[in-house]
Amino acid sequence: MVQNYRKKILIIGANGQLGSTLEKYLTKYYEVYATSYISRDPLDITNKKKLDTVISTIKPNYIINCAAFTNVDKNETNREYAYSVNVGGIKNIISATNKNIKIIHISTDYIFDGLKESYKENDIPNPLNYYGKLKLESENILKSSNRSFLILRPSVIYNDSHQNFYTWVYESLIKNKKINVVTDQISNPTWSWSLSEVIYKSILNNLEGVFHYGGSDVISRYEFALKISDIFSFNSSNIVPVETSEINQLANRPARSTLNSDKINKILKINHPDMDYIINLFKDRISE
Repeated sequence: MVQNYRKKILIIGANGQLGSTLEKYLTKYYEVYATSYISRDPLDITNKKKLDTVISTIKPNYIINCAAFTNVDKNETNREYAYSVNVGGIKNIISATNKNIKIIHISTDYIFDGLKESYKENDIPNPLNYYGKLKLESENILKSSNRSFLILRPSVIYNDSHQNFYTWVYESLIKNKKINVVTDQISNPTWSWSLSEVIYKSILNNLEGVFHYGGSDVISRYEFALKISDIFSFNSSNIVPVETSEINQLANRPARSTLNSDKINKILKINHPDMDYIINLFKDRISE
């Protein structure tokens, strides 16, 4: 693996849950440069001039774009900013690169409408909210850019170190707080460490095109919360089951955004651990 150290990888959005995991994972194999709007190496993806300077200075072989404005409801009310990050960002990356730099772009399951049991890569997107529309637009811009690219669509990324559904449930239940959790939003959540492994092996195998990657558990948000409660022996009565129509979510969500990962699993031979294993791992870390 010594030859991998010659390759330079620039991670944009390295303070997020995927970007920070990627930095830890890839540093073992490559020369990694990690940037973020709030990190020690600040880089605002909407600042084209700064992005040009960073890319021309580092001269990376790969750029992994993890930068995104992911708050689905706030995308609806902050449309100009959402567009500048989620669409303008990929435009700036393309503008600042040449054909020798491969772009790995993280998209989302929210480009789909949730009317199917699960989605394959060739299913027709139909986003229900502005965030999904922007991420789909960013995909189309990259596809037509005449660049070497890999687009990965994960489903509900989570870990135990950043703000996400898992940490919201855990932090609420450990404080014995009641939470309303929807029973009718179903997906296959993706552990950030497994997704980082997928990205690493995708680089090794020179994967190009569009791929889905989600976890092995197809589960509702409510069932996910109950699983956390069970493993940590929390009071499950604090988890109140509700339907989406009962809560005030500004943006529409797909009812079922399960992603079929067969295509990438067959190529990379990666098996996503089940959720019980992952949450027990989180529990073990706390007790260390």
